Amino acid sequence: MSTIPVFRAGGQLIKVRFLMLLSLVALVGTTTAGVYLFKNFGLTKSDGGVLRPLPQRIALGTAISSLGIAFAGGMWLYGKLYVASIDFDERAEKVYLNTVEFFGTKQRVIKFSDILGGNEHEGKFDLTDFNPSSISVNAPWKSVHLKGWKFPLIIDIQGEILNKELFEKL
Repeated sequence: MSTIPVFRAGGQLIKVRFLMLLSLVALVGTTTAGVYLFKNFGLTKSDGGVLRPLPQRIALGTAISSLGIAFAGGMWLYGKLYVASIDFDERAEKVYLNTVEFFGTKQRVIKFSDILGGNEHEGKFDLTDFNPSSISVNAPWKSVHLKGWKFPLIIDIQGEILNKELFEKL
């Protein structure tokens, strides 16, 4: 198998992996906090020293825990769609995509004909007009739709494009 390297996420992949790790830490933290609140909400002096009713404790514990679950679940889905690298096998007309998992990557082999096209997105978010010390983001990306996939793949254009001609065909 002789493949042509097309794309590598490079340094952007480090940021995604950091956020994935952070989401796991948040999951553990919010779950721990949710269980603690379920067991102890109302017992501190500032809360009155009396355990709150069970429905209140369940609601608060569930709300806090669900924040970490949502963050980790969102990063799990994002990773499954975030492309770490793309290689192309010209003879077999197959694309080798590596997407991000919580630990490692997963290779997906796709027929070139299953790529339905893509859209480029500016990825700009700028609030500095309202407040000069505010945030400004410039993170262009490309969404690539595949036959049989519900969600498009995410390709961070700030990565390394190694073969511009093949990359443009995506």
